[in-house]
Amino acid sequence: MELTSLIVFAAALAVAAGSPGPAIAALVARVLVRGTSGALAFMFGLAVGDVVWLTAAVLGLAFIAKTFALAFLTLKYLGAAYLLYLPWEMWRTPVVHAPAPRP
Repeated sequence: MELTSLIVFAAALAVAAGSPGPAIAALVARVLVRGTSGALAFMFGLAVGDVVWLTAAVLGLAFIAKTFALAFLTLKYLGAAYLLYLPWEMWRTPVVHAPAPRP
């Protein structure tokens, strides 16, 4: 892995780890219930868990991409085509105005 790729990977992991989600909700709940004691160890465990599962996912996808290069390329282009299809359909679909509910 090149240094540039590693830096991008680390930056993406930092953003993902810092964004609100179930892990942050668990941390907040733990601090509210038990106070700050043990919160640092809990945060460290969350960070290690994030690094482990994300690394496994990236390595697994890299293995699949190398092993099944043609299938991966096909899937990538199908995904891109789908992402182009969605806004096209949103643009073409007429807007239906529903009447406002009466109180």
